Amino acid sequence: MKKNLVFLLFSFFCAALAFDACTKDVPPNNPYDALDDGNVKAVDTLERNGIAAIHRDIVFPKCAKPGCHDGHFEPDFRTVESTYSTLVYAVIKKNNGAKSFRYRVVPDSSAKSVFYERLNNCCFVNTNDRMPQDNIGQALPDDDLLRIKTWIDEGAKDIFKVRPAAPNGYPAFPWWGAFDSKFPAQWNSISADSNRIDKKGDQPVLIAVNATFTLIPWLSDDKTSVGALTNSRLLLSYVKDDFSAPVKTIVPVKQIFDNKAFWLCTVSTAGLLTDTVVYMRYYCNDGDHAQDAEFPNNAAPSWAKSYWSLYIKP
Repeated sequence: MKKNLVFLLFSFFCAALAFDACTKDVPPNNPYDALDDGNVKAVDTLERNGIAAIHRDIVFPKCAKPGCHDGHFEPDFRTVESTYSTLVYAVIKKNNGAKSFRYRVVPDSSAKSVFYERLNNCCFVNTNDRMPQDNIGQALPDDDLLRIKTWIDEGAKDIFKVRPAAPNGYPAFPWWGAFDSKFPAQWNSISADSNRIDKKGDQPVLIAVNATFTLIPWLSDDKTSVGALTNSRLLLSYVKDDFSAPVKTIVPVKQIFDNKAFWLCTVSTAGLLTDTVVYMRYYCNDGDHAQDAEFPNNAAPSWAKSYWSLYIKP
């Protein structure tokens, strides 16, 4: 009886080993074996005339080449984000002779977009300066140009298909001119470099005591016309960064010359300290900001504050 039991257990053990050896050579069942993917094709999820596809297919391979728009200068075509941010409502640095353009891309208007113009015009400023420049004289294929035109004319939307808002910055007035009382009949400038300390453009203008001259800030705004600006005033101070108690406040008068609006400040040096630098600041408002624009403000570089100053000669 004992021998039979041992034999029976031994038989079961051998059978188990044999079954295990056989099953090791059988591959597991693959549920995807029956899948036929012969007709499956990749689907392009990018909108053909969207900025992402245009960057991938056109501007990156054809414009972001070494030495071109690869981050060395704007527009920067290395990424979709840099492409969009340096094109849409980006202020141009190079214009044509007629000053026809302001932004690289103006949503809804390829005709006002210098980006599109540079791709089509053989001679924007110079002969054969059409982009891209690595193949001078030959424009991009018509299909590429049509895709770019369509993207612009349909609102120049971002990768989320959001239409950009028009910019609305503070008024800008980076430079000014001072003229004698005969302006505009005669442009006798007294703010030229030759009439500044050490004849340097970033130094105070030399002004005689008891002199009167016309100061004109060259204003611009991205939305409001110059003539519609409000709260215009010119403040004079002996302290470079403190205009809380100005020695003079001058309210300009709007005048029209050649169909353009200018704000003229009649400045008299009477009563000002001689042998002294008098700093100036100009303020105005475009009607879209609670705070007036100020230039130069305290954060401006020192040379800008010196540029906006007078030296009253003894």
